[in-house]
Amino acid sequence: MTYRTSLTLAATVVAAAIAGQAAAKERLNFAYGYPNTSAIGQAVDDYAAAVAERSNGEIDVTGFAMSLLSLPETSPGVRDGLADVGFVLPPYYPAEYPTNLYLHEMNLLINLVENPTGKEPLAFAGAMLEYTFNNCPECMAENVAQNQVYTGGGVTPLYNLLCKDVSVTSIEDLKGLRLRAGGAGFVRFAEAFGAQGVRLPVSEAYEGLDQGIIDCAMLSAPELTNYNLHEVVTDITLAVPGGAFAGVSSANINADRWKAMDDAGREALLWGGSHMTADVTWNFYTDDSAAIEHARGKGIKFHQADAELLAAVKDFAKADLETVAGLFKETYGVERASEISADFAPLLEKWNGLVTDVDSSDALQQLFWNEVVSKVDPATYGQ
Repeated sequence: MTYRTSLTLAATVVAAAIAGQAAAKERLNFAYGYPNTSAIGQAVDDYAAAVAERSNGEIDVTGFAMSLLSLPETSPGVRDGLADVGFVLPPYYPAEYPTNLYLHEMNLLINLVENPTGKEPLAFAGAMLEYTFNNCPECMAENVAQNQVYTGGGVTPLYNLLCKDVSVTSIEDLKGLRLRAGGAGFVRFAEAFGAQGVRLPVSEAYEGLDQGIIDCAMLSAPELTNYNLHEVVTDITLAVPGGAFAGVSSANINADRWKAMDDAGREALLWGGSHMTADVTWNFYTDDSAAIEHARGKGIKFHQADAELLAAVKDFAKADLETVAGLFKETYGVERASEISADFAPLLEKWNGLVTDVDSSDALQQLFWNEVVSKVDPATYGQ
């Protein structure tokens, strides 16, 4: 064999090895209907980095912001394999995810915390994560039916009224308004106060406000910058309706892709899911005050609800939590609704204690991993 032949053969072997490595590498696309600069976009970037590191570079995740799939398209898109991973919002699909949605409806418990610290959304994210993984076979079955595997959640800060040319400080001010509602609970809130709840994806809130389709959007403050709502919002009432948006499956994975992976790959994706849950929740948490200050700088007017309205908001939360179990049992067939409600409240109380000293996204992720996700068996989960 000549030197040239040997060199050619060696080069061929090396090229084949490199090609084999490239072929062995898992490449996943991640669809999310938010801007890449948003709290969600930043979380997806961290998710990709965390999965790559945990898998020793064997899994490469690429995020697609507001392009591959819109928010309403994400669940069916992941189901059908148009995306490998997706940021899915179960409240957009109540018939498909009734039990997942019911857990989200527990968010009004946040309004009833006796001595709030501001970290209630962090605790709610942990309680949702633990209950979904450990205590909600119905939640898992709903994901299976959509050909998806749940690996993470996330919770927004408190919801406010983001309004255009409307100021709300009293119960009377709410009457007749059209309020953007992201879920059934927020529709019920609107109707309880003589307003109309309008179901709109958050991505359509700007146009809805700008064109007068809605008077106010019930949203957390970070959406002011995520979707440039500060360009159309003129008035904000804080802590009304309160509660949070917790109907988040932040890293749902196409079940066929999941099952085709080995245990190490699935463990890396679970690790990524704990990062996604922590980052989504923490990014929103820290963005909240920054978004409010940014809005003040833009000249947006801030209003405080009067005592009567604040008391009414709390009364609504108590009443709604008592009636929502019956509604979900009758409307969506959530047979264990009362049991779930009874079990979830003490779990949330536990998590309110666990997050007391959390001071970073990394600390929150480690808490989620240690308490919940590390205990999920990648060999059997989602099979």
